[in-house]
Amino acid sequence: KGVDLAQFQFDYDLTWAAFFMNADGTIYGRYGSRSIAGPMAHNSMESLENAMKRALEIHRNYPANKASLQGKRGPEPRWKTALEIPALRKQFQKQFTDPTGGHNCIHCHNIYDGLHETAYDEGTFNQDSLWVYPMPDNVGMHINVDEGNRVEKVIEGSFADKVGIKADDVIHTMNGQPIISQADMQWVLHNLPKEADLQIEVKRDGEMLTKTLSLSGDWKKSDISWRASMWGLRPKLQSWTPELSVEEKEKLGLAPDALALKVHGIYNKPLREAGLKEGDIIVEADGQTEAMTGPQFNVWIKFNYHPGDLLPIKVLRGDENISLAIPLQ
Repeated sequence: KGVDLAQFQFDYDLTWAAFFMNADGTIYGRYGSRSIAGPMAHNSMESLENAMKRALEIHRNYPANKASLQGKRGPEPRWKTALEIPALRKQFQKQFTDPTGGHNCIHCHNIYDGLHETAYDEGTFNQDSLWVYPMPDNVGMHINVDEGNRVEKVIEGSFADKVGIKADDVIHTMNGQPIISQADMQWVLHNLPKEADLQIEVKRDGEMLTKTLSLSGDWKKSDISWRASMWGLRPKLQSWTPELSVEEKEKLGLAPDALALKVHGIYNKPLREAGLKEGDIIVEADGQTEAMTGPQFNVWIKFNYHPGDLLPIKVLRGDENISLAIPLQ
C-alpha cells in the first residue's frame, strides 16, 4: 500500500517484475514482460540471469555512466503512493487504515484501476492512456526470450524492417539507455509520444550500428485484453462469458471462427431483468459474429459503448435463438 510509485514505475498489470538498482536509488534496469501470448511467455530463468549479468556490468561502470541512466526514471507521478490516489481511497476506505493483510492488500493492477477511476470522476479519461508499455514487436522486433536483448525476427514492413534492423542484431541501447531486458525496451517505448524518433544502437557481427526509427500512427496499440485492469474500466458487462472450445462449437453447429460465449455468471439484477440467463450462449453482439475470447469481448464493449447503453445480443438457449438488449453499467 505504501510503495513509492515515483521510484518504482513499471507496468502494473504484470505477473512478476523486478528492479535492479544502486543503493542511491539509481535504476539500472527492469525485468518482467507480458503480452497476449501469456503471463510468462516473455520471461525465463535464462533471460533473468542475463539481465542480472548486464545489470552487474552497468554497476561496474557506475557512476561514470550515471548520465545514461537518468531516463530509467520517468516524471514524478501525480500521486506518490496508492494511498493517495482518490479513487482508491474511495474504494478501499477503512481498509486503508488497517494493518496490511490478505484482506486489504493493494494489487499492482489496482494502481491502474485507481488512475482510471479518478480520471472518470474528473472527466479526463482518454482511451489513449490504455496503450502502455508496448512490446518491441509493436515496432517490428520480436526478441528472443532467453537472451532478452537479441532480435529473433524482424516483422516485414515494420518500422524496424524499414531501417534495416536484422535478425540476430543485439540491442545495446535505446534512446541512449542501456538495455538489459525486454522490459527495458518497453520502458523506453512507453515513454515515447505516438510520433517520435527512436534511436537504437545494435551490435552486429562485432560492429556497433545506430538505427533511427521514425514512429507514427497507432504503433502503441495491441491486444490488451489480458490486462487485469481492463475489467475495472467503464462500462461493465457484469457477467463472466468464457469462449466455447472448437469442439463445443461444433456440437452446436457453429463454425470454429463464430462468436460463442457462454454466460457463466450474472452479477447484477438489471442483467437478469433484461432476460439474460446463466448458460446462455452469446452468438451475436450488435451485429458482430466473429470469434472473441471472454476478455476480448470485455475490451470490445469498453472501446465501443458507454455506461447506460443497451447492447443488443442474440443468445442460444437450448433450441431457441433469442434477441435481448442488455444494459451496460
